[in-house]
Amino acid sequence: MKLFKKKSKSNGSVGIPKEFACDQGVKIQAGLAQSVGKTRDHMEDAAFSLVLHAGARGKTTMAGLFIVADGMGGHSNGEVASAVAIQNFVETVDLPSLARQENLEQSEINALLETALNKAQEAVLGQVSGGGSTLTAALVLDRKVSFAHVGDSRLYLLSAEDEFRVLTRDHSLVQRLVDLGQITAAEAELHPQKNVLYRALGQTDGFKVDLGEYELDHPVRLLLCSDGLWGLVNEKLLCGGVALPLPVEERARALCDLANDAGGTDNISAIVVDIF
Repeated sequence: MKLFKKKSKSNGSVGIPKEFACDQGVKIQAGLAQSVGKTRDHMEDAAFSLVLHAGARGKTTMAGLFIVADGMGGHSNGEVASAVAIQNFVETVDLPSLARQENLEQSEINALLETALNKAQEAVLGQVSGGGSTLTAALVLDRKVSFAHVGDSRLYLLSAEDEFRVLTRDHSLVQRLVDLGQITAAEAELHPQKNVLYRALGQTDGFKVDLGEYELDHPVRLLLCSDGLWGLVNEKLLCGGVALPLPVEERARALCDLANDAGGTDNISAIVVDIF
């Protein structure tokens, strides 16, 4: 099995409405921010955020696609791998075309997201020798968030009831050990192999896409981020940053600032999304 060793860690809305507006589709606002950090000399993360309006047959809807990818494999390979992965994923999903379709089944959405991540995998293997990347993507259509994931970038959700939780699962060796009960979460933080991934784009053995969905019964906020953020900032502070009474762009920048204040030992990417 090929393992990737990650880099060692050396105008928005205010408040979340408790209910969706009656007889209306969701509204989406998103902000993206990145920082190279304090110890890196180049950026290997890539990120993508797209919110669009689609009108057809007298109906106007909003849709969104949000992606964070953390590249690995050396000075040039990492940044190329993450960029290539996102480019191929976005082209395969084709959000403008997707948003015009009606009555899509969840199975169709899952198949499309899985195909998009497999296309990204093929592109990284074919174009970036020795390179790899994580990729976490969230697709918002109607009143549902669908996501696809590989690696250890993360997707968090903050509900109107102030519940903050991670929707993705890290594909890291230490997370596997935690899942098996062999080490605690606290021990994982100090484990010497905490940056080793057993599943990522660019690997051939055991490659598999995680898929999931979340029904939007109430307005929510999302956070997509690389481990340069969540690896340095605890969940309480992450939640506080996502919930700040600031426009989405400012919240995303504030989260990057938190990671830099904690040492900034890695590249940092954050996308904050309000769905209301």
